[in-house]
Amino acid sequence: MEAVTDWMAGAWPAKAWLACWSVALSIVDLRTGWLPTPMVLRLLLGLGALTRAGAVGAGTARPVAGALLGAATFGGRRLAVPLGWFLGRSAVGWRDLVHGVALALLVAAVAALVASGIRRRWREPIAFGPWLCLGTLVAGVA
Repeated sequence: MEAVTDWMAGAWPAKAWLACWSVALSIVDLRTGWLPTPMVLRLLLGLGALTRAGAVGAGTARPVAGALLGAATFGGRRLAVPLGWFLGRSAVGWRDLVHGVALALLVAAVAALVASGIRRRWREPIAFGPWLCLGTLVAGVA
């Protein structure tokens, strides 16, 4: 029954949407060093539609309110807004949201440091988007 409730609330479709766009955005970021705004907006619009549809299916506005709070908390620049939206949509309260953001940033920081260490070129910029997406997916599944 819990799996059906998760599906009705849009949890799995949102995770799949984020995973697919994370792969696409990561490839672009690793190749070019930047995240195209149209791609990030499509990620956000899809998450918004899935969250609203899930809220209607579940009969509550809580996921939308949490998503807006998450976007405002984690957001600020481009990719952080949809990632915050994703983390906030399933957060039960402030504590969940803060833990999710902290875990996403921790995973991203560790992965970026490892990637920099492997490259042995500390002064070159590193694509942080792929690691931030990975951290958000880990936090969203945990």
